[in-house]
Amino acid sequence: MATFSLVLVPAKKLSDGTNKIRIRVAHNSDSRFITTNIIVQENEFKKGKIVQRADKDFLNVKLQEQYNTYFRRYMELEHADSMTCAQLVKMITSPLTGEQHRKFEDVLEEYLSQIDEEERKKSYKLYKLAAKHFIDFTGPGSLMEHITPIRINNYITSLKKRKKKLSPTSINIYVTLLKVIINYAIKMKYVEYKVDPFVTASIPTAKKRDTYITVEQMRIIRDMEPNKYNVSVVRDIFMLTYYLAGMNLVDMLSYDFRTTEVDYIRMKTRNTKDGDRLTSFAIPDEAKPLIKKYMNKNTGKLVFGKYKTYESCYNTLTRKMVVLKNTAGVTHDLTLYSARKSFVQHGYDLGIPLSTLEYCIGQSMKEDRPIFNYVSIMKKHADKAIREILDNLK
Repeated sequence: MATFSLVLVPAKKLSDGTNKIRIRVAHNSDSRFITTNIIVQENEFKKGKIVQRADKDFLNVKLQEQYNTYFRRYMELEHADSMTCAQLVKMITSPLTGEQHRKFEDVLEEYLSQIDEEERKKSYKLYKLAAKHFIDFTGPGSLMEHITPIRINNYITSLKKRKKKLSPTSINIYVTLLKVIINYAIKMKYVEYKVDPFVTASIPTAKKRDTYITVEQMRIIRDMEPNKYNVSVVRDIFMLTYYLAGMNLVDMLSYDFRTTEVDYIRMKTRNTKDGDRLTSFAIPDEAKPLIKKYMNKNTGKLVFGKYKTYESCYNTLTRKMVVLKNTAGVTHDLTLYSARKSFVQHGYDLGIPLSTLEYCIGQSMKEDRPIFNYVSIMKKHADKAIREILDNLK
């Protein structure tokens, strides 16, 4: 059985001569230490207790709470005796599913740790920004149990009244991402709410923007002759996104194109969607020259010239998309997302069923529609739809 004790470690003394109190875990002839955030002078700690300080009673209570948390987690572990000491410490320093009274910041970091920061860098930063707004409002250390309908309503009001006014779209995004974190905590049973925190929330509606372009504008972008290398790369990425049924940049960069078909699950939804999430379709002829132009023959991965990472591609797209916009005479903002939206809009205008378009772009299909009790969208439907949309571009 493991033993726990509160100790100072002289070798870990801080630069000012003070010590952080640590919890020593001895298990299977080995020892590991868990660092607490309580700092003392060496003469202020004796026999596992803080002494000679006016706040000693308060600190000893906090210290005992931390000790009890780790010891309780250890006692709840199954087959702990078969673990090494290092494995045991790693397990007890991670929260257990269903553990209550979690801080919002801790739940946030746990959720974000499951997101690949490189592959979903934009989403990662957006979550951090949304969380910062909420923590600025609540103050640090707020428990998940403290998130109530009144607090949510007051938070939304505070966003609306900020000196630097936020748009309804921005507020909608921040609140939506906050809801994702709260729902994660509920799923992990870190918190249970008798009343949904958002039951009375009045969330501003995101402004609907024109993001797609016409078939004629898409043809102009396809046929333009860029006079700069970076603009040529941006145009090729934009058209390849359209040809591959709105495939996101992050998915294109990670896919092995040494095949005649695309079979993939969108990274954006692979950890959130249930059921059959695979999208399959034959690579259309229009996409093949661009894939051949940029594909590394050894890996099958696309490398857009000197722009070798997602971040460098994204930054170039952000800077040079305006050239495509001006060339095609687009009056609204043009982004890479416009290629995905245009694919769907053009398909819808041709009378292709929304269910088929949803499958083509890897979007979550609304399976509660009664018709889905009888039919299934398959690769042959996607191939036919993509061919019809691209033929319309000729």
